[in-house]
Amino acid sequence: MIKFRIYLDKEAEEKWLNQMAADGWAMESFFGGIYQFSACEKGAYTYRVDFGDKLFSVSEDYRELMQDAGIQIIQTWGYWVILRKKTSEGAFMLYTDLASNIEHYQKIRRMFKIVTIIELICLFIELYVGAVEGIVLGYAFALLIGALLLSVINALFQTNQKIAELEEKMTGIARNKKNTYTSAFLIIGLLMNSCILFLMDYIPYTITKGLQIIAIILMLIGLAKTSTKSLFRHIDQ
Repeated sequence: MIKFRIYLDKEAEEKWLNQMAADGWAMESFFGGIYQFSACEKGAYTYRVDFGDKLFSVSEDYRELMQDAGIQIIQTWGYWVILRKKTSEGAFMLYTDLASNIEHYQKIRRMFKIVTIIELICLFIELYVGAVEGIVLGYAFALLIGALLLSVINALFQTNQKIAELEEKMTGIARNKKNTYTSAFLIIGLLMNSCILFLMDYIPYTITKGLQIIAIILMLIGLAKTSTKSLFRHIDQ
């Protein structure tokens, strides 16, 4: 079985992989959002997603540590490491104390910050190409990068909130958690506009305009939802 998913939230990815395993499908490989599964006994495996220190690889010490604990390294992708362990061998938790959990999420936050800076630089370059050079594909790539940037920023703020919650549990001191939110409608609208610009030479004019109107409506709904949630959050505070 093959499924396509994009996750920036490791907890959501873990939950999905474990649900698939509970339904009798073991994740075997991953590449660019494409997960490959094979049939297995229902609930045979427990999956965890870790954050490594190397890009697309792990150290020998890490590999030996996992092997000694009966944990399989299924896939490395970027800094993400997908692991699994047979459920029959007992509970499978990577970080059992608050301090190590906080350190884990701080590493993830640093990665998201770096990606945000890189995407901002790429966004300005593509906007320059579109505005100054007059190349339509520059705008198409800018919209695509803008959608990815908003997704990463969402993940960054979610990670900040998770760290604040863990620190609050460890210290007992209440933290000011900023639940910043960007609506998925806005991201989908940007992606749709990007695809339209990429394909506009191959799509009839009337269809292109109709799709652009739909994309703009989605973006406006996204902006309204984002603004409304931010307003209610400030009122609650």
